Amino acid sequence: MKRSLIIIGLTIVIIIPTLFYLLKLNQSNTIHPPDAIQKVYNIEIPSSTFNFNISYDINNLADYLNKKITGIFLVKELLIQQKKKEKIRVTLTKTDNIVIIAKGQKLVCIFPVIVDAELTDSRFGKLLTGLVKPVHTSIIITLSTPVTIDKQWCIVTHFKIVNHIWAVKPVLQIGPFKINMEERLNKAIKENSLTLTSLLDSEIYKAATLKPSLVPIWHDLQEPILISSIPNNLWIKFICSDISGKIKTHPSRITCMTAMHAKMFIITDTTAASKTNFHSNLLPELKALKEKDVVDKSDIYIYAFTSFREINQQLNSFVKGKTFSAKGHSVTIKKIYAYASTKGLSVIIITDNNDYFILSGNLMYDAATQTLKTKNFDFEFNPKHRLLNAGVDLYHNRIKDSIETKLVVKFNALIQKAPNLIHNAIEKEKSGKVIDLNLNNVQIKKCIIIMDREKIHLIVNIGMDANLKLKKIQTGKIIRITDRVNTNKHHVYMIGR
Repeated sequence: MKRSLIIIGLTIVIIIPTLFYLLKLNQSNTIHPPDAIQKVYNIEIPSSTFNFNISYDINNLADYLNKKITGIFLVKELLIQQKKKEKIRVTLTKTDNIVIIAKGQKLVCIFPVIVDAELTDSRFGKLLTGLVKPVHTSIIITLSTPVTIDKQWCIVTHFKIVNHIWAVKPVLQIGPFKINMEERLNKAIKENSLTLTSLLDSEIYKAATLKPSLVPIWHDLQEPILISSIPNNLWIKFICSDISGKIKTHPSRITCMTAMHAKMFIITDTTAASKTNFHSNLLPELKALKEKDVVDKSDIYIYAFTSFREINQQLNSFVKGKTFSAKGHSVTIKKIYAYASTKGLSVIIITDNNDYFILSGNLMYDAATQTLKTKNFDFEFNPKHRLLNAGVDLYHNRIKDSIETKLVVKFNALIQKAPNLIHNAIEKEKSGKVIDLNLNNVQIKKCIIIMDREKIHLIVNIGMDANLKLKKIQTGKIIRITDRVNTNKHHVYMIGR
């Protein structure tokens, strides 16, 4: 009897601690899923800056002036002496081309003119008038101006005559007598320089305007861009807010460095969006661009997102029911569930025998390959009791690699699509007879990843070089300027002065 009790007692002493140990061992190997993120974020998308270098070829501007100002373009009557009655009619004719060049930050205009002068009135009557031999000579007038742009998008110049050189001195011959007219004509040129400079300023102002070039870009950039039709249509839309510019001259061109500011929104109804805060803005007045803000590359932010509901639908369609085998062990995926956790992106995998494994890692953007990757994406297990997870250890790499690839495939598609969205939105139908637009070096600079309870948000930062060139200027009618004379006061008035 005593022996039986002793055996029973020893058995209890051995079994109970063993059971307790195995229970603790099992508990220590129980994997607890990382806590889920409960917050839902309202994503604030940074404002984008589209930088354009809009250029005018200086030769094209000269061609425009040569077509606009040609032949006899100015006729003016001058008094030879203020107190006398002698009056001459001066005719300016342009037969050779105007040349415009850039020197530093100024434009220099070389204006060759043929000068004809004839006596039209004299105190000695018509007899003396008929004896006077007309003057025929030429002069090269050099003008210079700084270049700016006003708020109405027009190039502004303020030409001033720098100097002039007579090819042949202007001499008026009356019978045997010769009168050197250089001093008088030099004075007339100085006093009436505003006529010529105003002519150049007004014609350049009318011709060199950026507005027709920018309006289609401004308008099209604000058109909704369809980015997804599954499960419902989804658009991105830029709302342009303001635009600023600064003029610089180069040896062969005038360039307006333009910065256009816009913000991107996600919309689900384009009709409703046009009636709400998402309506497109009209091109505003131009603001002055500060020197410190002059940069070549655009800084654009594109927002994209995908829900965990959609991610889990796709993951299950890819791997649900798939069997993984290695070294005589196999497991079939019954269900898979991804979510945002305190450890980053976590995935719970439930197998056919109702076991579950957990994968966790961090989404990151790899600038070298311009793709999303999962960093430290691996299974959760207790290394002290790896033997209990031997089945997992045999094929977990295959499961991990398969899921990791499927996780980022959609994100990478979104990222790679972003540059083309910008390219197509801006360049669409912009290369034509008048405008030539080139977008170069469109590339992703960085990708910001934000996860919350419902979604994974991506803010893609894109850099781009944009150059827009005005190829042709409409000439219009040729200019002719003549005098309108008030004979009572003996003053000469110029039309358009």
